[in-house]
Amino acid sequence: MRRTTQNEATNFLTLTIVDWLDVFTRKEYKDFVIQCLNHCQKNKGLEIYAYVIMTNHVHLVARAVGDQTLSEILRDLKGYSSKELVKMIAENPKESRKGVFLPIFYKRGVDNPVNKYHQFWQNESYPVALNNAEIMKQKIDYTHWNPVKAGFVNEPYEYLYSSANPLSPLKVTNWQ
Repeated sequence: MRRTTQNEATNFLTLTIVDWLDVFTRKEYKDFVIQCLNHCQKNKGLEIYAYVIMTNHVHLVARAVGDQTLSEILRDLKGYSSKELVKMIAENPKESRKGVFLPIFYKRGVDNPVNKYHQFWQNESYPVALNNAEIMKQKIDYTHWNPVKAGFVNEPYEYLYSSANPLSPLKVTNWQ
């Protein structure tokens, strides 16, 4: 039996695509990440307080509240989504960049002894423990302002794939 993580710290996490490839420019890929995160919320004990899906990375403010550690949840999330996203790219007839993306994913997979065939996500998720409300608010604000700083929108609430947007397809837990 794995240890219970009820008291595991909330963390700021960055899940980055290998070589910072801009994969998440297509709606179907972002929607799939949302499905994966939603599955982890409902079935694995992932509690998300803030998120944003950018073109080449995902920020999360989250913690584990069930029987799995945050590390175990992220391992499962990244493992499953990696396989499925590579498959989606390979099978998408509209994906003009597959000739660039797929060789990189396969090369990174071959170069990394942990992987068998490909690598979609960078190994590290760069967790930063959020030990107080001030740091938590700072990281949530950073997450929400990411699309503004990238020039995608003028205000955080305008970006659909962010918890700052009231119409966000992924519901999050209120942290206050």
